Amino acid sequence: MKTDILQQSKSVNKGMLFMLLAVLLLPFTDAIAKYLSTSLSPTQIAWIRFFMQVVFIFLISLFIKQKIQKFRFSYIFLGLFVSLTIILLFWGLRYLPLANNIALFFIEPMVLTILSVIFLKEKIFYNHIIAVLIGLVGTFIIIRPNFALYGIASFLPIASAICYALYLMSIRMASNLGNSISLQFWVGIVATFFLSIVILFGESFNIEVFSFHKIDSSIWWILLILGIGTTIVQLLVSSAFFHAKASTLASFQYLEIISATILGWLMFNEIPDKFTILGALIVIFAGIYLVRHERRVNKG
Repeated sequence: MKTDILQQSKSVNKGMLFMLLAVLLLPFTDAIAKYLSTSLSPTQIAWIRFFMQVVFIFLISLFIKQKIQKFRFSYIFLGLFVSLTIILLFWGLRYLPLANNIALFFIEPMVLTILSVIFLKEKIFYNHIIAVLIGLVGTFIIIRPNFALYGIASFLPIASAICYALYLMSIRMASNLGNSISLQFWVGIVATFFLSIVILFGESFNIEVFSFHKIDSSIWWILLILGIGTTIVQLLVSSAFFHAKASTLASFQYLEIISATILGWLMFNEIPDKFTILGALIVIFAGIYLVRHERRVNKG
């Protein structure tokens, strides 16, 4: 019995570590996408991102000698949800500051927690709810989103967050249907196929955000970094959900705002003010509180 509890605790801790690494790395890929959005369409960036994911995952599977398992029907929904997530997120990055875009995206943990209880029947402690709410408060203290300032573009990251919550919930539901390598390979295939259709539609009706622009040779290396970075992030996220419950991992995503704030300062001259520092401290507190509570539950 003690052995089972210890193994479960190690698995949960591993899942939390994977999620921590993912959310700290993700803003770097968002910053790259924001930079590229000045010359490429959001859909084009997303298509290149998923195409590279397929290539890199295939190469990784050959290197570690792990066979890609057969395609499963559930991967279709995963591919659709994540491709919509990325299009909407990159579209928002074109208009909104990096930190604002991510802050509005942080409605996602709330949505994910609710979906986990309704569809996954996961048991949720009031501590989880408190941690999510505290993290959300800290996030909005940092950014203080203003819909009047950014208009309808402010709804893009919110829509992206809803799609991403559906994607993460679907990963949890499909966690017993294949390893993370196979999952991300087939999800990349579905997303690339879906985005190809969207691009054809955009080109046919001359819709700029769905079109494919000529790529300057000077930015190919940036696209390569984007592909590698996003592939690593997706592998970390899917691996995290193989080891821990969705409700456990939800609050960890707030830590993304820390690296996003730093990048916004370094790359886009967005200097943090006292509210940013206060909000970041609140977010960190929420994450540490959740980790400590989860460890007590696993040991108990």
